[in-house]
Amino acid sequence: MTQNKNLPIKIGMLLGTALGIVVISIAIIRYKTGMIVRNEQTLNYVYWTIFALSVFFAVSRFRKLDPSSFSLRQTVKIGIFAGLLSGALYTIYIIILNNYIVPDLSSQVVEYYQQELASNSSELSKKDILDSIAVTELNPAIRGIIYIFVCMAFGALYSILSTIVLKRFHMFRSK
Repeated sequence: MTQNKNLPIKIGMLLGTALGIVVISIAIIRYKTGMIVRNEQTLNYVYWTIFALSVFFAVSRFRKLDPSSFSLRQTVKIGIFAGLLSGALYTIYIIILNNYIVPDLSSQVVEYYQQELASNSSELSKKDILDSIAVTELNPAIRGIIYIFVCMAFGALYSILSTIVLKRFHMFRSK
């Protein structure tokens, strides 16, 4: 196929947009069902599984589309851009949610954590609860920026792992 230096960026941007839609959908479900206030994380685990599998699929697809450019440098671009865009879309969502739709959402979550702290029945340690309160009290934009960097780091990590797996699979297959 024709080499396209921007192909990994395009794949990363498309994947990031799709993952942004998924994470916002999950966030809306968590908000509407009250999971966000109760700090239920199940859907977040689902999202990170989708994220990892999607990056693997995107790296695999890139390998098929442009095998001559398949390299760690190129595939990391996919993961970083996917993380950047999905994180940025989610950040926009949490800024709108926390500043315009439900301005007291953070205080509701902090109140839940304080009840957990007082009841001593939480599975989390007191330190974990206090750390969660500190993060929840941060400005939504700051939390969003942190989230963007986390997404980019995981995107890079997942793309590196995907590249290694695909290169080893290719070596194993060609023997």
